Amino acid sequence: MNLMISSQEYDFHSLVKVAEIAGLVGVVGFHQAGDDYLVTFPDVEDTPKMVADFRARLRGLENNIWNF
Repeated sequence: MNLMISSQEYDFHSLVKVAEIAGLVGVVGFHQAGDDYLVTFPDVEDTPKMVADFRARLRGLENNIWNF
């Protein structure tokens, strides 16, 4: 499963940090897609859960940064 992430919303370092927090380093792949990023997840039974968790952690990171 692939997830397209806009570079206007998140930078590469934030994506990598979220992957580290979620324990997905070495499991997901990060690829440049024009100005944006393509995050690839393995095709396994829990993939939808991994994607949902990754997205939720991205939102959580955003909330921690912008909401003081």
